[in-house]
Amino acid sequence: MNNTLGYYGELSQYGRDIPLACVGIISKVNVAFNSVIFGISQSTQPIIGFNYGARNYSRVKDTFYKAARVVFAVSVVAFLCYQIFPRQIIGIFGEGNELYYEFALRYFHIFLFCIFIVGLQILCSQFFPSIGKGGIGTFVSLSRQVFLFLPLVIIFPLIMGIDGVLWAGPISDGLSSVIALFLVRREMKKW
Repeated sequence: MNNTLGYYGELSQYGRDIPLACVGIISKVNVAFNSVIFGISQSTQPIIGFNYGARNYSRVKDTFYKAARVVFAVSVVAFLCYQIFPRQIIGIFGEGNELYYEFALRYFHIFLFCIFIVGLQILCSQFFPSIGKGGIGTFVSLSRQVFLFLPLVIIFPLIMGIDGVLWAGPISDGLSSVIALFLVRREMKKW
């Protein structure tokens, strides 16, 4: 990510330093969001695992759906904050010139656009190990960052320049979330 942003940043009006500073900010903000979601998701694992082992599938589904509602609500709040207050969030990390803010605001609005559904992807990736299907959980987890994001962050900038880096995030987030929800739904239909 840093190499790609640095390279395409130098080719853009923003230069190398602005995109690299912004990726640091967005990464830190995203880690805070992900920590909350991981906490909620991991707290469901003992309940889901115990009830799955006891073949109490209705309790497994009930726990998953309750967690999904909470995760979705937290994700929507994060989405609204990122879309409405990005300048204030960026300001927490320091000051910059107008070009810096222009890129940072674009980065926030585009890169974190699908954050409202990412929480569900994380919940799904934590769900599968709870029911003894760690391989599927690993696939779901890797689908977002490895199978989708890395190829997109390499291919999209070739077509769209630095904007391609920004769009790689929400597209990989959205696609991986759809895949994760599909796999959970398919699994639950078996019970």
